[in-house]
Amino acid sequence: MKNLVFIVEDNLVQQKMLKTHFEEVLGNYSIRTFLNPVDLIENLKEKPFAVVLDHFFVPGEKTGLHYLRELRKDHPSIPVIYLTVLDDNAVRSEVMALGAEGYIVKDSASLVRLRTMLDQIHKKISVNKTYWRDLFIDSFSNFFNIAKTQKNIS
Repeated sequence: MKNLVFIVEDNLVQQKMLKTHFEEVLGNYSIRTFLNPVDLIENLKEKPFAVVLDHFFVPGEKTGLHYLRELRKDHPSIPVIYLTVLDDNAVRSEVMALGAEGYIVKDSASLVRLRTMLDQIHKKISVNKTYWRDLFIDSFSNFFNIAKTQKNIS
């Protein structure tokens, strides 16, 4: 099953490049793109695997930081990767303090870094699912062993 990733990018060329790269070139992601974070937030009921959020520089509008705060508050379990042209340590620090999985500056290697980060998130989620599944199975098995032992004692 392909991992659903939401990408918020206000540049249509960048949007198309990201969608093509992850769906057609890599083939292991299903991408939904949004021009703005408001549309993204309205569609979060689809439970994406991860969100890639652009910073935005529309004068008088909220930046990606505002929407990152909102995502962390309302959907803390959805991993967010902040993708921006800003190579700014203050913004990077704030983004990471808000709980983003990563901060990627758009450049010639950003696709590789984005894929690496998505793969790391996938691995982390898989490990967590395996941990909880194994814990459940162990607990369930222990319950039946205890019940079986008590039945044999009676």
